[in-house]
Amino acid sequence: MLQNLSPPITPTSYILDNACGPGIVSEQIKVLHSDAKIMATDWSPAMIVETQERVEKEKWSNMQTGIEDVRDLKGLQDEMFSHTFTNLGMPVPGDEESGIKITSALFRVLKVGGVALVSTWADRVWLNAFYKAARALRPHEEPMQLMALRPNMMRASWLAAQLEDGGFGNNVEVRPCVTYTEAGSLDELVENMMLAKQMFFAGYDDEELESAKLNFKKELRKLRTFEEVDGGVRIGMKAWIGVGWKKGDEQEIPV
Repeated sequence: MLQNLSPPITPTSYILDNACGPGIVSEQIKVLHSDAKIMATDWSPAMIVETQERVEKEKWSNMQTGIEDVRDLKGLQDEMFSHTFTNLGMPVPGDEESGIKITSALFRVLKVGGVALVSTWADRVWLNAFYKAARALRPHEEPMQLMALRPNMMRASWLAAQLEDGGFGNNVEVRPCVTYTEAGSLDELVENMMLAKQMFFAGYDDEELESAKLNFKKELRKLRTFEEVDGGVRIGMKAWIGVGWKKGDEQEIPV
């Protein structure tokens, strides 16, 4: 998301890492711009605690954190930021209108001349591994669908429409991005991904969870984008990166 950024990050930039999770985007920014001023927000207090721990461990300067709902960012003032990043933080499963709520909030907190970058999934092959692992254990139960999205929500056109209708108008573009989830070994990858087990195996006892982990490992290896590479393993994934510029001309009527 940081490649060929326009406008570029400068010493006067103020950046929002929205739906920050464990601070992955903030880390990438700090590698390139160690003095960058960043506000990292997430709806999950646990993610904010994890980000704060990383700030202390990595000794990142100019970092603030806060708990915010991506759909309104109500604790943030209008026109605060030069750059906003929302990495795989939309849509919110279960909220069909969350896309436009999120982009409207981003437009509000951006300064004129600022840019919003939003990434969404184009496919999520790893979900199949979770579903099949659950079905192998409980064949007569439908796997939990907390992460389910309508197919059109994984199209470039959907992301473009959310940015356009959220306030950015014609100042929008969407491009594809190939990405990976990776680890030093398949066992490590399984452990990392099983951190999300409550979204797929809630209510399972310890014995079932151990069986689920073994099934999940088998299913990951079967995925069409699973690869063994030098240094470990990875699963290929495709995402969309949407860019919206707040230029101040959004209300002009094209002629």
